[in-house]
Amino acid sequence: MANLSQNDRNIIAEHPLDKCLEHLRDPLRKAEQNYSPGSFPSDGTVNSQAQGPQKAISQLLNALGGHEVAYDLSSKMGNSNIATELSKLFGLVQSGRYIFEHYRALLRLVIKEASDVDIWNAVFDLITTVSQITPPISIPVSSDSTPVTISSLSFQGSKQTRRIIESAMFYEIKGCTYRDIDSFFKKYFEGRRWSSKSKAIYNTMKKKYRGGRWTDFPDPPDEDAVWDWLSRFQDKHLLDSYGIFYTTETTSDLTGGEARRQLDVFIKRRGIENKGKHNWKDLREFDIHEEPEKFIRALAGYAMMDDEELGLDTFTEQDDIGRFITISKDATGKENRMQLEEGPLVKQRAVVCRGTTCFPSSDQANAVKFSWTSDKRPPEADHLRLAREKGVEGIAKLVGYQRITSISELRSGLTFPYPHRFRDGTTSATKSFSQTQPSQSFGPIQNLSISKTSSKRKRKRPGDERGSRKKSKLSQQYEAAQNSGEPAVSLYESDDGKYNNRVFGCLAIAPAGRALSEFAQKQQPEKSDLSVLSAIKELLTALRDAIKAHRSLYLKGNILHRDISENNIIITNPKETGGFAGMLIDLDLAKVLGSRRSGARHQTGTMEFMAIEVLQGIDHSYRHDLESFFYVLLWIVARRAWEREFFCLPVDRPKRNILKKWYTGSFDDIADAKEGNMHINKFEDILKEFPQAFDPVKPLCKTIRGILFPYKNGLLIGTPPGPPEKLYDPIIEAFDNAIADVAAGEGSG
Repeated sequence: MANLSQNDRNIIAEHPLDKCLEHLRDPLRKAEQNYSPGSFPSDGTVNSQAQGPQKAISQLLNALGGHEVAYDLSSKMGNSNIATELSKLFGLVQSGRYIFEHYRALLRLVIKEASDVDIWNAVFDLITTVSQITPPISIPVSSDSTPVTISSLSFQGSKQTRRIIESAMFYEIKGCTYRDIDSFFKKYFEGRRWSSKSKAIYNTMKKKYRGGRWTDFPDPPDEDAVWDWLSRFQDKHLLDSYGIFYTTETTSDLTGGEARRQLDVFIKRRGIENKGKHNWKDLREFDIHEEPEKFIRALAGYAMMDDEELGLDTFTEQDDIGRFITISKDATGKENRMQLEEGPLVKQRAVVCRGTTCFPSSDQANAVKFSWTSDKRPPEADHLRLAREKGVEGIAKLVGYQRITSISELRSGLTFPYPHRFRDGTTSATKSFSQTQPSQSFGPIQNLSISKTSSKRKRKRPGDERGSRKKSKLSQQYEAAQNSGEPAVSLYESDDGKYNNRVFGCLAIAPAGRALSEFAQKQQPEKSDLSVLSAIKELLTALRDAIKAHRSLYLKGNILHRDISENNIIITNPKETGGFAGMLIDLDLAKVLGSRRSGARHQTGTMEFMAIEVLQGIDHSYRHDLESFFYVLLWIVARRAWEREFFCLPVDRPKRNILKKWYTGSFDDIADAKEGNMHINKFEDILKEFPQAFDPVKPLCKTIRGILFPYKNGLLIGTPPGPPEKLYDPIIEAFDNAIADVAAGEGSG
């Protein structure tokens, strides 16, 4: 769904469409009625059947493009207006180079006389869709380059066009998709309180199944006819079922998601208010099986399943007031019931990931985190308890932890074969995507995780010449998989090749804090030199204190964090946190020094912030985390600050994007890019991408670069010998000096 600004909405309200599209509804309705997949060409040829839809779409684009609103609305794709973008679409449609499916959402809204906002929203979505596939994406994958793992979380909102999101999702799940799971039907559809009723429904229905088909099922299965069939089935057999079949008439009928979607059939629990609107969190979806008995019993069974049987969230409670959880308090074992805010602080979008989702409590005192973590790693709660016992400062306080379930428990009783091998392992995502973008997230916090297997390559000593490196085991396997046409190696496989067991838990910590990217949130909206300096001071102070927390965790707690990113640093009130204006969170990947390897098959990190040697497979050290802190500072200033008009206008953003290479390509590519950027001359290029308001931060960045990457017969990127204070102390001192300089500027202002 396009993200319309308030200014966009004002423009739309000032210039209503009124009846300017009324004359187009009949031809658009005919085009929609005559449509079936593949019926209209998109290869530049136009037959007699396609002439009607082509003309109707062209007339619609012409009418919208000539409207006053189109000239006033700015395009999200560049510096042009919507009228210009619609003229481009008009040319494509006239030449026959269009896909009717892409225009259906807009057509249906016009036919149904939807609101102007919905129609112009659909126009923005259409422009985004067509721009992303015209010309078709085709990025060749060279034989010596390992593409970065594609994650479906990179494509959200208006980017969630069907073609793109399906490609990304296919790439993500193809190594962990299974077919013909033994005992699946037995486990989920037999032995239930409603199983005998579903069997009885089938016995009543089976007389209508003859000659290998359902005699009363619509043929062809038009949408309206199938819906009528389902309605009759429900009215006759499922009057007291737990769930009810629904359909949506427009994309605006379904809320709770960023992308605009319309579902033909879904199941929703009885008792939830309808009023023509539905929310994604209330939906239950199903597939139709070929076997007649399974079809009927599954159809009835899904409607009669309760939330627990459907695998939905039963840990959180929902009432008229809001959402609640009940969690065991740390140490005491007593239960603590707390209300959560409706919107999450962070939510991972990928299908195969830890699924980290964080909510603030309604009183803003706690942060509640849900995640799936490897069963081979100790729970984060254990690290937090140990840190507290050892007097670590600057780390979030454990409020409570609750283990909810695990993958092995959910899959008990099922027999898994090896992952399904798709016939063409190089289709869609593999051919279309050899690059990805840093993640987008629900809310201000970014969280794109990548995984890589441990490499057995030879470890380098600090200062060694790098020369040419052998490909990692993962790179070799991935390349072989692409060349052979087999699916790429799954980064999530367990030792037996079936699935990696993860434990689902709920962790409550205090304080909730604010995301690091939200620095200056409390500043006045109008830009001034004084307010900008205050914002910069808040950012630098939070980062410095987070580094102090890391030092305490490492030296006092004997724990190495190993996952420093902009997501795992929060801004806090020093009056409530023992003087810390910034704290560390998320110890999921932390490691107690001297402990044995966890045995987990993959290591997860955020690639933009991963240290050079970590990307190369070298064992993690405290210096690597300090390097990640440095990358966080550079990333926040060179990337995040441009997103805030408080500091600068986005239109002034440099066209060159040096940091793009920090998340594009193979692990070796990213390591090479980062190492190259740390040389003196190249580092100056990064500083040139800072907004002018952040000039006071440049001396600090130069100082830290010199501390972490000194020259001695070349650029040193390794961990130096000697006590850790050798790096901690000068870096913290550099922050102190920079903060003092900024504060002096505030005073003189």
